[in-house]
Amino acid sequence: MILITGGAFQGKTKYALESFGDKYKIENKYHESVRAQLINGQDPLKEAEALIKDDVIVITDEIGCGLVPVDSFERKYRDVNGRVNCFLAENAEQVIRVICGIGKRIK
Repeated sequence: MILITGGAFQGKTKYALESFGDKYKIENKYHESVRAQLINGQDPLKEAEALIKDDVIVITDEIGCGLVPVDSFERKYRDVNGRVNCFLAENAEQVIRVICGIGKRIK
């Protein structure tokens, strides 16, 4: 599993396609999956365990920077998404951060 992270609209998907082509399945916008799992009462960390066993590229937004949300669900989502990203990064063969379309391997 390869994790690609970075801010919104930084070129993560384009980077993944250009760098890895069709060698891997791509799980794009995984942060949105985490939100849906929380809404549906699922455990996002448990759901993420299935990803670490596959030849997959997980693309996720880094949403922990900036203002802390006032809404309690949004705070929980931000916290859980960060924990899921940490779990994925710990178990990934590679972690790449993309900024302005430029990928930097950090693991």
